[in-house]
Amino acid sequence: MAKIEIRVREDIELGTWQGMGGAITEATAYNFSKLSSQKQEELLDAYYGRDGLDYRWGRISIGSNDFCLKPFEYTRRRDLRDFSIEHDKKWVLPMLKRVLKMKNLTLIASPWSPPSCLKTTQILKYGGHLLPWRYGTYARYIRKWLEAYEGEGVKVAFLTPQNEPRAVQTWESCVYSYRAQKRLAYKYLAKELAQTDTRILLWDHNKKELTKVAECLLQGKYAEQVGRNEKVAGLCFHWYEGTHPEQMWRVREQYPEIMMVSSEMCCGFSPYNAKSWANAANPYYYELLSDINCGASAWVDWNMLLSWGGGPTHVGNCVASPVILNRAEDDFILTPIYDALKKFAKMFPVGSKVVRCENPSDKVAAVARKTQAGYEVVVAKVSDEDECQEVAVTVGGVTKIIELKKLEIGKLKFGAKITKQEANQS
Repeated sequence: MAKIEIRVREDIELGTWQGMGGAITEATAYNFSKLSSQKQEELLDAYYGRDGLDYRWGRISIGSNDFCLKPFEYTRRRDLRDFSIEHDKKWVLPMLKRVLKMKNLTLIASPWSPPSCLKTTQILKYGGHLLPWRYGTYARYIRKWLEAYEGEGVKVAFLTPQNEPRAVQTWESCVYSYRAQKRLAYKYLAKELAQTDTRILLWDHNKKELTKVAECLLQGKYAEQVGRNEKVAGLCFHWYEGTHPEQMWRVREQYPEIMMVSSEMCCGFSPYNAKSWANAANPYYYELLSDINCGASAWVDWNMLLSWGGGPTHVGNCVASPVILNRAEDDFILTPIYDALKKFAKMFPVGSKVVRCENPSDKVAAVARKTQAGYEVVVAKVSDEDECQEVAVTVGGVTKIIELKKLEIGKLKFGAKITKQEANQS
């Protein structure tokens, strides 16, 4: 059995782990409304309670997205006179308010498309562009939405200018060049947000070329020197083209001041089966542990509660979620994805002081934290291979061995001062 060796770099501290979260989409809120009051409380406790996942973050959509019952808009006029968030008061805001009574979440808000009247295509779907002379109007539209939500008691900590800005989708979408993203964020949104506490996270798309993304969005025209524009907090990103830890780590090394957040992940849908769905724990473990080990301070999942069929979605792109509705009863199922997230949450609590692990592989992911007693290293087997994997973890010259089977996650503890017994055991 080949041994994988991991070294904890005590000299490379990556900041404080701020926790996990999930997106309160219209699909999630609609499914939530179908549960009885007792089951709703149980679901909230499963996600936000200390004995559950202890979620601290959330993501919400500005306008409709693919996981809504149908497309909708807050305004159809370029002067914004008819602007209204009345649509959200049916499902999203009631659930969100219930959650906020229980937990003070850090919220990220993302638009999937500007209003159709501000786009070149005049429709929400199939990409298109924000009209060049409507950037100011769109920035005012975003501010109106933030103010309307704050009027409902919902404060948004972070704004992303566009969900997946390089994708033409069959659902709500809009395409921006790097230059256009910078122009919107630095020149218009930063000005509109000047008197608010809301800050901007750029990109909100995949990580395949994250080093190029960082260079293009954090330098050059419209982008002041990194760290000087207080409204731009950093980057957020999605999982869908892979984890790419090497890209993330290069960005972390080049821009250590910025915030990095994983803002969306989900696996493709298949008919629910506990055994087959357990395989979804692999990409979740790999993405979660790898992102933290590369400097991500928070991690946000996609839909929190979907139907048995993976929806509702108005375009039929059904996916999996950590919790799904039971098909025939007033109940829900905590899937193996949920179980995986819960195991990690218990091993790596919010507030952990993260230190760098070197040499993880495509078979094993690892993340380490510094404690008052020493160091704790969480290791997960992330390959589909059935055989047991031996992992050697070294901290301060002391090596300990852990053996992991398929889909397993474990933890090793190292004292601050290495005892003779530990040295002998190593």
